[in-house]
Amino acid sequence: MKIRWCTSSGRAAGCVGKFVISALVGVGSFVVLILLHGLAYGQPAQGWRPGLGISLHGSGGLLDRLTLERPDLYAERGAGDLLLAQAPEPAPKPPREVTPVAPPTPPSGPTQGDRPASEKPREALLLERGAILLAPGTLQIEPSFEWSRFTANRVVINGFTVFEAIVIGSIRVDRLDRDIYTEAVTLRYGLLPRVQLETRVPFIQRKDEEIIQVGTNAESSRTITGSGIGDVEGSILYQPIIGQGAIPDVILRLRGKSRTGKDSFDISTETVGAGDVRLTEAPTGSGFYSAGPGVTFVWRTDPVVLFAGGGYTFNLERSIGGATGDIDPGDVVDLFAGLNFAINERVSMNMSFIIQDQAKTERNGVKVRGTDFTDARLSFGTSVTIAPNMSLLMAVAIGLSEQSPDFQLTISFPITFNLFR
Repeated sequence: MKIRWCTSSGRAAGCVGKFVISALVGVGSFVVLILLHGLAYGQPAQGWRPGLGISLHGSGGLLDRLTLERPDLYAERGAGDLLLAQAPEPAPKPPREVTPVAPPTPPSGPTQGDRPASEKPREALLLERGAILLAPGTLQIEPSFEWSRFTANRVVINGFTVFEAIVIGSIRVDRLDRDIYTEAVTLRYGLLPRVQLETRVPFIQRKDEEIIQVGTNAESSRTITGSGIGDVEGSILYQPIIGQGAIPDVILRLRGKSRTGKDSFDISTETVGAGDVRLTEAPTGSGFYSAGPGVTFVWRTDPVVLFAGGGYTFNLERSIGGATGDIDPGDVVDLFAGLNFAINERVSMNMSFIIQDQAKTERNGVKVRGTDFTDARLSFGTSVTIAPNMSLLMAVAIGLSEQSPDFQLTISFPITFNLFR
């Protein structure tokens, strides 16, 4: 279409009049469209602003998506006034009825008053530590392998010392190397909200190698081995307090241990060397029943979880009979503290310090010297999720005291099942 300009003076007035009339008709038509638009959607016309003239009622898919992603905007502006900053269309499409979409339901998870969600991959190590519980109806089977390495030197002095420097008599040094391999199966079951049952069945293989009179002409060595079921354990855990802020989660536990393993009182002895009495087989159990309470405190400051706690174990007296008489092993006090750090959704790291102190053993009511000891360890571990319901846990512990193992390696594969879903 060609546009003709009004160049002659005679036709100028007519052209200007036609232009003014056309402009008024256009503006009036545009105003009428705006009024009809406002009446159609029940919104006042003064809500319109230049450049914000496209309603989302004509594109239901986009409206649904924006409603799901930003329910706050949807509720604030209303169903008919959610606008985008775009250029106006010449003729809006006829309105269609739109059903408001409800805001999305937040995913289920731990809230105040609920028990913690133990299904998170980064909390696998905490579950093993007893710092978190399983949900009701959840069963976890954890096969594990543990290797503990002990080395110790025993010095025997026959004689006396002068000025604490000169020894008159004989000095005998014995060396003991001990390896303990433990294959175990641990079962955990969420019985009720905040209540969990746990049992552990170990199978132990043990090897003791002793070198007698190290560095002398009479040096000799002997090795004994033993294998079989160890002492079966059972625990019940209960969480009375759900933490919030500075208040930690509190988990109580009651643990008991049997004497299903073969102990030293059931093994025959023999005389070796210069009248020393030794066992003919390595034991796999302690030989005493024990039970005791414990508590664990957990503070959550994502991505770090701090935990600490302690316990007391009563070792029950046992009557052996004969020349041995009644043996009452000392009770044990244990303390621990550590942290768990989530690297990502699949990997977490763990560091903890554990110390156990055992009192002296009593024989027929008399305390036996040298039977008390302290076991202190520093442990580093990691958890890797390898399947939706399975993780790989690895931990290495370093002994910090004379009675502690030189090192301890633990590998386990906890597998979780939901029995009622």
